[in-house]
Amino acid sequence: MINPEACAPTEIFWQPTELVTTLLSRGARDVVRHWISHKRFLDDNNQPRSLSVENPGSDPAINPDRSDFSHLISLVSPHLAPAVICNELLRKGIVEQHDNGCLLLRRSAYVPGAASAAQPVFLAEEQLAYDRPVRRRRNDFI
Repeated sequence: MINPEACAPTEIFWQPTELVTTLLSRGARDVVRHWISHKRFLDDNNQPRSLSVENPGSDPAINPDRSDFSHLISLVSPHLAPAVICNELLRKGIVEQHDNGCLLLRRSAYVPGAASAAQPVFLAEEQLAYDRPVRRRRNDFI
């Protein structure tokens, strides 16, 4: 279940690949979907940001705009454990961890969404079709 706090307007640029929908548990799939569809977790070029794994002392009440991995998990579901999801994504090769501790979503995990080719569509988070069929990705070099 998606956290109501996460229901901000969202512009759809990406969708998960078949690799993600096949390999990952439901919780991990929802995390990837949120990571690639929520403006807070996209950079200026609308690419998924690298997220820090540890953010000691971060309190959502103090900094509601933070964008670390633990906050991403809490927006998707307060019942998911960040360490469990992180380990699953690393083990299955969906993310890579840099020397500085940040997680980067691999390009093979997402493809351009239907709206990215034409005019972007703005939807509320609860309107995102997480169970829509995925398209075939072209390659990792796009």
